[in-house]
Amino acid sequence: MIKYEFYKNEIGTPCFSIKGDLEVLNELASCNFEYLEEIVHSLEKVLEGELQYYDFRHEIYSIESKKEIAQIVDTYDYWKCIAEIPTQAIYLLMKDWRNYLINNPVITENTNVVNDLEIPFNYIFFDGIKSHRTNSIYNDWLSSPDYSVWSNSYVEVQDKRIYIIKENVKVLSTFRYFNKEKLELLAQKYNLKIKEEYEILYAYTDNQSSSRVLEISQNDQLTVIYSLTGRNAPEGIFIYGVFEN
Repeated sequence: MIKYEFYKNEIGTPCFSIKGDLEVLNELASCNFEYLEEIVHSLEKVLEGELQYYDFRHEIYSIESKKEIAQIVDTYDYWKCIAEIPTQAIYLLMKDWRNYLINNPVITENTNVVNDLEIPFNYIFFDGIKSHRTNSIYNDWLSSPDYSVWSNSYVEVQDKRIYIIKENVKVLSTFRYFNKEKLELLAQKYNLKIKEEYEILYAYTDNQSSSRVLEISQNDQLTVIYSLTGRNAPEGIFIYGVFEN
């Protein structure tokens, strides 16, 4: 069976840690709750024989599940199967994770964010084709890799909207837009960390895929911090936070 533990990191974000050879599955902790519910219910149907097959994935790894065995597939390595585990085991992991999130809700109040900003409890992310409602970090595939589609992505909070690819977008680094002092202030304000690579400082978060840098998009109403993910071109998006100005 899979050995795992659940915890909250230093900024209060729920995480899980899987021990041993299956630690690649730690990326599943970033699934939004709606998707997590779908995974749990679908795996239940597979185990009960109502579905013959169900596959799901989050970033790199796909879990392809039949009644007895689930295969973990590396989608970045020609869809190579890297491990097999009992479907019951992956079901229990996702079910326990769902129950942990229900019993340990995220506290949205954040004392490190200045008083004129508020983290909305709910927001809608539109990826150019589909709308996704979430109340936490969003991390999933884009509906289309076509720039003409995903460049129209927006975040909406009630009647406020920001086109995050087009509106005042800046990379959170000292390469172009920010000096060290300004980047550190933003990192403190939004609970980010700072790392240095090749004498350039970057803001980052532990929940983020390391393949892309964080960007900030702002208009008069909203601020969104996000990262586009993918090997050669954007294939997914990680939304760290949505803030109402």
